Amino acid sequence: MTSLFFSFDPIVFVVFVEKLLRVQPNLKHLFLLLRAVDTLSPTQRLHKDVIGKEVFRVLRKKHGLGFNSFISKKVTPIFGDVSLENMGMEDSDLEKKLHKEINFVVHFAATTTLQERYDVALAVNTLGAKHVSNFAEKCENLEMFLHVSTAFVCIREMPGVKLETPISQTFKETSKFLDIIEEEKKLVQQKLNELKAEQVSKKQETTAMIKLGIERANTYGWPNTYLFTKALGEITIGRHLKKNLPVVILRPTAVTGTYREPFPGWIEGFKSLDPLVISVGRGKLPCFIGDHESSLDIIPGDMVVNAIIVIMVNHAKTNNHGIRHDHNDIIYHIGNSSTQSTSVVKLLDYAYDYFRENLWMGGDTNENVKPVFFRTMCRFREHILSNYVVPMEEQKVQFAKRWAKIYEPYLLFKVIFDTSATDQLRRWMKAHYGTGEADGFDFDAKHINWKDYMINIHIPGLMKYAVKPHLVSNSKL
Repeated sequence: MTSLFFSFDPIVFVVFVEKLLRVQPNLKHLFLLLRAVDTLSPTQRLHKDVIGKEVFRVLRKKHGLGFNSFISKKVTPIFGDVSLENMGMEDSDLEKKLHKEINFVVHFAATTTLQERYDVALAVNTLGAKHVSNFAEKCENLEMFLHVSTAFVCIREMPGVKLETPISQTFKETSKFLDIIEEEKKLVQQKLNELKAEQVSKKQETTAMIKLGIERANTYGWPNTYLFTKALGEITIGRHLKKNLPVVILRPTAVTGTYREPFPGWIEGFKSLDPLVISVGRGKLPCFIGDHESSLDIIPGDMVVNAIIVIMVNHAKTNNHGIRHDHNDIIYHIGNSSTQSTSVVKLLDYAYDYFRENLWMGGDTNENVKPVFFRTMCRFREHILSNYVVPMEEQKVQFAKRWAKIYEPYLLFKVIFDTSATDQLRRWMKAHYGTGEADGFDFDAKHINWKDYMINIHIPGLMKYAVKPHLVSNSKL
């Protein structure tokens, strides 16, 4: 495997880089695009925000004193910003080198905050996809451009089975969305100019831009800014890529902590269902929306990484044994809804069981509350109005009200993500590399016992790597 180029996003990106360096002996080199932070140099940020993470402890132990030397030979950090034209790179000689040497471009960068500032989300999730695809077009020996999206970009549609098809085949009005991207840029700039003229505070500006993002997303049928701008990102890739450019889009569902590699339970920050898990642990989720048919489609981060690596091997031009596809744009869903759906009721029951045995810091068993679930938002609101009238009790359901509003589209939107292409990829892997090697790149959610994963892997990892560091950092404020 030869040179690769990536743009930065936390959990999947870091696990991906670690596994490539740990298990791919033929890997020639990695170029990592990292956004500048403060006055750190590219090398300093590489050590702080990538290889300095706990997830690299297995690789660090493997190389011992030679770890830093190994990294310096295999990895080159580059400062850039996907939200900028030409990704903010100003060194023309470096650009020429990258365009000549790079064979794979993998685009991870995204802002995953559901209700992000609209200017930020549009710049990173939509225009970022455009800028990275423009870069990929210039790579002389490119074998594949892989864009990491999200399965939930289709949440705008009617419930049912969602096929692994490009958005351009799903929405009849795709051409309209191609036209509105520039209009949305102008709208954002106009709003920023108005706010500047009004001399509002930074906080007021942020509030206004968040509100604008929600309004624009809702106008076009998406529930939040994140999904809207990610959908536009997929569309702009289709518009700006040449027909003969090999492009693959991977759509994971909600990413959670690692299942196996490099060790179970590693996670970066709070992901997908984690706010709900934490709320259960703190006794702050006495009621919620959902039922046993309301699946919360999740997938461990290392399984996403395994799928990416297998996709790269399969789609490499130098590989004569890859799957033959009838169209240029290939879409892969990776999740669990098509295999063994995990309902939100079961997942939060597992969280309740965990915290009954492992009390939240300073808590007691009387604070543990098993959530009561309601099939609709209407019934959920009626329950709150009927049962929580005392001020202290009202505070107790603030978390539930907040998260119900955010999770409503994901839990009450009955959908199954088809994984036909992903299943075919898995069969190809076993046929050409054998069961043993295929197991080392497992991305089959059927192999997961979700109760064991939640109680013995994910929640302990969440408490160790996300909750406790968060509490320590807050104590210093």
